[in-house]
Amino acid sequence: MAQIFMDLLSSLTNCLFCFPGSPQLKVNNRSFKLLRLLGEGGFSYVYLVQDTSTSQLYALKKIRCPFGQESVSLALKEAEAYALFSPHPHIIHAVDHAVTSANDKSDPGSKTVYILLPYYRRGNLQDAINANLVNHTQFPERRLMILFLGVAKALKAMHQYRVKGAPGGAQSRQNAKNLRQEAEEADKDAARKARGRRKDADISEEEDIEQEPLMNGEVTRSQEGVGDGEMRAYAHRDVKPGNIMISDSGTSPILMDLGSLAPSPLHITSRALALQTQDLAAEHSTLPYRAPELFDTKTGAVVDTKTDIWSFGCTLFACLVGKSPFEMRSEETGGSLSICVLGGDWRFPDEESMANGGGRRKVKKGKGKGKGREGDGERGVVEENDDDGDDGGISEGVRGVVRACLRVESAERPDVDEVIGMIEKVVAELPPDDGDGDGVGGEESEG
Repeated sequence: MAQIFMDLLSSLTNCLFCFPGSPQLKVNNRSFKLLRLLGEGGFSYVYLVQDTSTSQLYALKKIRCPFGQESVSLALKEAEAYALFSPHPHIIHAVDHAVTSANDKSDPGSKTVYILLPYYRRGNLQDAINANLVNHTQFPERRLMILFLGVAKALKAMHQYRVKGAPGGAQSRQNAKNLRQEAEEADKDAARKARGRRKDADISEEEDIEQEPLMNGEVTRSQEGVGDGEMRAYAHRDVKPGNIMISDSGTSPILMDLGSLAPSPLHITSRALALQTQDLAAEHSTLPYRAPELFDTKTGAVVDTKTDIWSFGCTLFACLVGKSPFEMRSEETGGSLSICVLGGDWRFPDEESMANGGGRRKVKKGKGKGKGREGDGERGVVEENDDDGDDGGISEGVRGVVRACLRVESAERPDVDEVIGMIEKVVAELPPDDGDGDGVGGEESEG
């Protein structure tokens, strides 16, 4: 609680302008009232804020950039990526941003980055999963697959991005490049201040900015040498329920948090690069949704957009069952989550482990609802629900999408076009959901 108070105080004193007597701040020419802290992690904090002139709610992300620890270029990489893929109906966009000096006498080179984002009152898919677990409810299957179709289309925009191409064309690319240049200038300014503004110093970019490796820190710069209209693919690298917001209508997904975005493919040409890839994945890719090639990266391998396909499958499974398949399996076996991932050891609650042959339904005695087909043998009778969250009602088409995505060998996974085709086929075959069709995810009271 003390840390929240100190950060709130820091926000008020470090922003461009503060109004005495009330928690308000000004970002560029817009004034906002701070309502509450939504989340925090590392050097960043996210606040719910309200525009004082329109009463519109936003999420304001504040990123502290102590000199030598967090560069403005890295902090603004997220906004740079938002600009590159804007406008897209399923990728979040930055409403505004600002870079300010932190006015810290002990660290004159420190900066603070603010990124203003849309606020979605229904929250994210993880919020909806948690609500399902508490209320013993499930996502309507057809609506859920329509939602995931939108996620797949967001990934398609990244996996198949062409320089100066859709969704925003040349203007979006220029906006992203402008953000990169602004960040680099801010880092140079931070270095000058940290060194006491030496007038006789000719500070080079190499001295000022600790260059991030291309695989991690570069968005528009990775397009150098790629012609207009040519492919420059990117992988999100952190697809998970917490990074998929639900639109206020409840029917559309919004993929967010592009700070992990990486140019793709990445050819692993040395052991050092392999270890660096693993380290960056450990920092930016959430453990239960991380692809096996990011746990154990081999020299000579190619790490590509199929990492997102794996995470997509884990995320869909979590929406169906309540947690990542490898979280569930490691809890069942008491084993390491990473060993489960590398061995492809997972299962639907009513099936044998995929590592033991995969996909076979376990025999359920007593409470079964309906019988297996004659001659099915061990497929037997499947319970509709049990105390472990078992849902025998997951359709075979939906299971097939998950199984296809969770192949340990990345080359065996479908690409994003194939995933879209599979989901469209499943949606066409699924019967309409019961209920009034108002989407997924609950609404939050602002009280």
